[in-house]
Amino acid sequence: MAEEKLAIAIIAAAGFAETTFTDTQKTLLAQGRKVKVISPDGGLVQGWHDGAWGHHFMADEDIAESLAADYAGLILPDGKNSADTLIENVHTKRLISAFMDAEQPVLVVGDALRLLVPAGVVAARRIAGAAEVDEEVSRAGAELVADQNLVTDGNLITATSDSNSGARLEAFLGLIVESEAVPQAA
Repeated sequence: MAEEKLAIAIIAAAGFAETTFTDTQKTLLAQGRKVKVISPDGGLVQGWHDGAWGHHFMADEDIAESLAADYAGLILPDGKNSADTLIENVHTKRLISAFMDAEQPVLVVGDALRLLVPAGVVAARRIAGAAEVDEEVSRAGAELVADQNLVTDGNLITATSDSNSGARLEAFLGLIVESEAVPQAA
């Protein structure tokens, strides 16, 4: 019998970029991947769409109870309000660090790039990002690749808000497939 594949975690707080989130979720589900929404906001988390509050989405798990080992990879979607909430959350820092330490695939889009700095995982990394994050990530030891919308550095994929959704998800799923092909230690 084939082993069941682990779900992919999406961390979102109120104000995540709804279109980024829904496009990501639809694509992953179409690829036969399970997706779990992790949030500090409780049962429902609200998106941000066209400059206003958007739809509510059900969160599957509270961030305080989440473990990286339960997932195949992590996605941090775009959204300034979401990033502002998550940046101070100790469990956000813990989860991001755990995924990076375990070299599990991590996809970070737009404003969510700011979450990598307090998690302490950007030093000596090449990342794609807008000029707004340049000083912050540079101080943390990262190299901002300003002329690319999508950069893969080991298990970390970073993308600007205006990057191609299909290309970033293809790169992320490629890393997931690679990591699943590696036999896990017993």
